[in-house]
Amino acid sequence: MSHDTAAPCAAPERHPSAVERLASLTVGLGADLDQGAWAPGPLERTLAGRLLVACAGDGQFTPERVRETLWEGSVALAYTGGGRLARLLAELHEVTSHTAPYAVRRSALSQAAHLLERTAAGVPGPDERY
Repeated sequence: MSHDTAAPCAAPERHPSAVERLASLTVGLGADLDQGAWAPGPLERTLAGRLLVACAGDGQFTPERVRETLWEGSVALAYTGGGRLARLLAELHEVTSHTAPYAVRRSALSQAAHLLERTAAGVPGPDERY
């Protein structure tokens, strides 16, 4: 390429916000849960339940509560169930640490809370029954 020729300018790639990533991940995990592609194990159910109990007083996810839940899961959480709950909690932590107005985050946080409730309640696997 000579100096006279300009390289084609690629459009800047738009990176999704933390709220968009959380919403997308929540929808995907919810679909996997519905289809049986993800069946939360005992560790995932326990941690989801603990986070919900920690938030029960005021109904708010906080970075501290999410971080404590991730800490309780330790290294095992990153491998359990393909690390899906760990990813959800990591995105949830980022969103709760984010400075976006609550109105912007509300829908994603509400969907995540609903998914955590379903996870804590447990979804039977193909060989399990309640």
